[in-house]
Amino acid sequence: MNHSLGDVLSIIYNEGQWRINKVSPLFDLQYNVVKLKQYASKIRQSLVASLATNASIKYTVQFDEQPFLKYCEEDPSALVITVSSAHENSATNKVAYVAILLSWGMSFTLDSATHLPYLIERGEQKVGNAVKSTLQTIFDCNISQYVITQNQLLQFCFKFIDCDTSRSSDNFTLVYYTPQIDHKDQLNLTFQIGDVHVIWNGVKHYNKNRSDLVNIAYQMLYNQIFHMVDLDVKLLDLCKVILPKAEMQNNGTFKMKTPEAVNIMFVVLNEITFNTANDTSHMT
Repeated sequence: MNHSLGDVLSIIYNEGQWRINKVSPLFDLQYNVVKLKQYASKIRQSLVASLATNASIKYTVQFDEQPFLKYCEEDPSALVITVSSAHENSATNKVAYVAILLSWGMSFTLDSATHLPYLIERGEQKVGNAVKSTLQTIFDCNISQYVITQNQLLQFCFKFIDCDTSRSSDNFTLVYYTPQIDHKDQLNLTFQIGDVHVIWNGVKHYNKNRSDLVNIAYQMLYNQIFHMVDLDVKLLDLCKVILPKAEMQNNGTFKMKTPEAVNIMFVVLNEITFNTANDTSHMT
């Protein structure tokens, strides 16, 4: 990769929260300028038709190729869709929605189809729903938001820990979904990240696969939690992990503060996608 990681991923990190979706291959996608303008026009028409309740809002859509936003040369170029909106009598446009279709080292070749397995998005959900529906129609693909299991969330967590360079006193927070407990729906349990490093470094030398190591490290954190608050968190759903430079939720929402964190997130997603595909093939 000729461009630095920071340059390539600058469109993603420090841009607030994104939601990540998985995408099946896109059929008959063409990157020439005329076709990209046609795709943008179809999305704009869909927005007008589906969001016509407020006729005073005018939408503009850009559909741009990003040839450097990829992990390796074998990956197809990324695509960035930007939807801006403005009131009829206003000269001021605001960005209502952004979506990025990309591959990060997970491309494979298909006849007449392009593999961009990830769509990340931020902005107005109603606009996003219309954009994704139109993409599915144009390219005969399926787009669905990621649902991340607790074990997968912990895989992200300890991969971030592996590469974390924060101060040891910085916070590391596990967030649990706690319906009907003390009138709150979430419980935050915070550690110093240096303590989590000690736990993780202590288990990494065990001769086990990474998934088992993650479970052992989490069991140690669980034991500490039980002594801290006398609560069995195994009865609760882990819904979010928050580190100084990365935040990941089980509904596929993420926020990254550095290009390294974005890279790690996609590397783990690739592993999850590969392992899920293997598990599925073994079942058939």
